[in-house]
Amino acid sequence: MKRTYALMIVLLLCLNNLTSPAAALGAPERIDFDDGSYAIITTEIVSQTRTKISDSKIYTYYNASGQKCFAYTLRATFTYNGITSSADECYYLADIYRRGWDISTHREYTSGSTAYGSATFSGPDGQTRPVYLSLTCSRNGNVT
Repeated sequence: MKRTYALMIVLLLCLNNLTSPAAALGAPERIDFDDGSYAIITTEIVSQTRTKISDSKIYTYYNASGQKCFAYTLRATFTYNGITSSADECYYLADIYRRGWDISTHREYTSGSTAYGSATFSGPDGQTRPVYLSLTCSRNGNVT
């Protein structure tokens, strides 16, 4: 009987390790704009060990017709040990989905236990959309 329980525990642990390394964190946030367009912000774990975590926050912009226009991703790596945490590095990814959109400016940096990213996207009709994202890691490896 003990052997059966031990085998079941080992199988559950193995199945748990087979899941995708990127996992979504919490519910997506939606920002609605006056012109009917909107943005969805999601956060996901890219990888995690006992003392390091890599997370991404993704800002995806949709026009008033619901068409995906662009996405800006802030990805950061953090070190934590239960007492302190620090943001080690960060970088961005930009994806353009609709003709006429482009990234005009961007800036990413770390300070303490937080990674910051900002960008401005230009649209086909002269519109601009600023994006501001941040990721903060707690001393226990929880990223918000």
